[in-house]
Amino acid sequence: MEHSGIPINIDPLSPLPIHVQIKEQIKWLIGKDLLKPGDTLPSTNMLANQLSINRNTIQGIYSQLKEEGLLLIQKGRGTQVASEEEVTRFKKQNPYFSFVEQTIKDAYELGFHIENVLLSGYAYMQLFRQPLNRKRRYLFIECKESSCTFYLDEIKRMTSAEIESIDVSELPENILIKAIHNADVIVTRSDLAEKVKKFADEAQKTVISVGSTNDVSLLLNMIRG
Repeated sequence: MEHSGIPINIDPLSPLPIHVQIKEQIKWLIGKDLLKPGDTLPSTNMLANQLSINRNTIQGIYSQLKEEGLLLIQKGRGTQVASEEEVTRFKKQNPYFSFVEQTIKDAYELGFHIENVLLSGYAYMQLFRQPLNRKRRYLFIECKESSCTFYLDEIKRMTSAEIESIDVSELPENILIKAIHNADVIVTRSDLAEKVKKFADEAQKTVISVGSTNDVSLLLNMIRG
């Protein structure tokens, strides 16, 4: 579908730069399926005129979203939302849209000023960022009773990282994908690495393949970081 205009609003008094406001709103339109895979966005001139801003600002936003995999820019075809595969990947990696939407609805029903709530949240992060830093999450796949067992207990003893160990033969694929998404680093046997890497690449996660005691020191050094 071709869009001659999209429902974007900008606030020149907002502490957020205008290009950030527009970029994040386009992400929301894609995340909420108001812009679907293959849809054509307004031209840079058209959207710039709609918002009464410089064309170069829109061009820069479209370029950034292209680099992030959300838009396609092709000569003669304009700017389009990326493929369904890319949009699905984006949604999997950014599952917070519904949470944010519900939080804002809750704040509104309580009579809070939404902008103040958001600014207060940002201030809180600036003040107390350090206490909110979470432990790194390591996922061990099929390492409970096989080649990882000889050092898994030692790693748990020596590191403050959160460590989960699962057996893929016991789990449906959707649970495995969720576990990979929630992890920072995935560790698996060398003979399973290729299979696991397929899901890890989609979630943009790192996979460490281990197969012998020679890998222990490397893994320990990485997990301490």
